[in-house]
Amino acid sequence: MKRYRGNLKELDHIVIGLILGLLLPYIVMYFWLQTYSNLSLFEIVKNPFFSEIVNVLKSSIFSNLALFFLFYWFKKDFSAKGVIFATLVYGAFYIYYIVFI
Repeated sequence: MKRYRGNLKELDHIVIGLILGLLLPYIVMYFWLQTYSNLSLFEIVKNPFFSEIVNVLKSSIFSNLALFFLFYWFKKDFSAKGVIFATLVYGAFYIYYIVFI
């Protein structure tokens, strides 16, 4: 039995899910900051006193949920795994931010 490893041309690869999963929350955060705030993302990360803004920006990671279900609906399981891995990377950064900053 031949094991299926994903295909870049068919958009079913872990790397595609990982890249999109890392970029989409950043794009959502950028547009939210441009629309509702006069601060940059770097200023918010640098100064932990903007906790209410950080809480709102955490919700941009929920955009990965929509991306995950989109890949799942189109039967692109490897790309969906990449999105989950990207979400875990964001979670690790968030825990590092909470504990050490």
